[in-house]
Amino acid sequence: MPNVEIVRNEIEITKHGMRNACFRKMKTMTLPKIFAAKYPKECTFTESDWHALADMWYPVALEESVKDTPLAAKLMDLDLVIARLDGEYVVARDLCVHRGAPLTKGWIKGNCLVCPYHGYEYTADGSCSKVPCDPDWKIPASIRLETYLFEVKYGIIWVCLSGSPKNQLPDWEPEADNPDYLRFTMGPEIWDCSAGRAIENFIDNAHFSFVHQETFGQESSATMGTEYDFKMHEHFMTMAFEYMATNPKGSPIAEGAELARKMHRTLFFPLSTRTFIGYPGGREHIIHINISPVSARKAQLIVVFTRNFDHHVPVEKLLAWEQKILGEDRAIIETQKPEEIPLEISAEAHAKADKASIAYRNWLRKAGLGRRFTA
Repeated sequence: MPNVEIVRNEIEITKHGMRNACFRKMKTMTLPKIFAAKYPKECTFTESDWHALADMWYPVALEESVKDTPLAAKLMDLDLVIARLDGEYVVARDLCVHRGAPLTKGWIKGNCLVCPYHGYEYTADGSCSKVPCDPDWKIPASIRLETYLFEVKYGIIWVCLSGSPKNQLPDWEPEADNPDYLRFTMGPEIWDCSAGRAIENFIDNAHFSFVHQETFGQESSATMGTEYDFKMHEHFMTMAFEYMATNPKGSPIAEGAELARKMHRTLFFPLSTRTFIGYPGGREHIIHINISPVSARKAQLIVVFTRNFDHHVPVEKLLAWEQKILGEDRAIIETQKPEEIPLEISAEAHAKADKASIAYRNWLRKAGLGRRFTA
């Protein structure tokens, strides 16, 4: 592998293997520096929370969204540009260091990202290769992109702003590349809520019978989310339980008034879940919810659905049903007060069904988050 110049922590490249497109191809080229992002000047997070969160992987964009123009994204109040140059992805701060113009307003020219203000051209390794107004200038090394650590997995571009991730990327096996599973995606969508409140909803079993009464929830099953097998690990937690769901008119599963669900959920810290739903007859429906904190009170969701049945049902109908279910969640989450998760356990009441939520809040505190997790 060619030499890699890394700002702050060189060992991280070797440690994580870097399976992104930039590192998969063994080209003779200078690979990008990996910068540790700085705390933004206008930031909705406390500085200590921001730095604790910056040490994590987050899902920022779908691979399929990166086309022939620069793609804009935002992570923890930091504006990003994502581009594909010479077959390689680049994730960088959305800023040309010459005069501060946003690179997302620029374009792709050949194998370069072009600044819209003065036409400075940046290559896949982050260096500036051309200054049109002074073509003979020996361009200083300081004129370059501020590039960040990323990895491509399951068709999603994941970013770690510190360059030193302390969490692990989710595991979507065995369904990830299995042709027996139909795959479709919702998002990216921006919700007006903290990422913490959003993910806590998706590890909450007791809300099914009330929030989702128009789709699959029924009050007679309310106690079924209370007792569940729960295990805590270093990088994830798991829970398993059963739920008797209703099957109303409009559901894409055209079978009976009720559906017995066997459910197994994994929360990959801090903000991704994999929820396995097993139906009779070996039918499997798996939901991958991937959340990133855009700002303290805005969250981006990329939700990937996989199922090994109902392949004859149009994807548009399947997706519309899933959007209806998630819309029920969104209507509640966006109205919760406080918007932040209080990490002081006594700040909110807790019932037996909330043991996963309590464990998650304790994990957040150990990860260095303050009294209120505002991500």
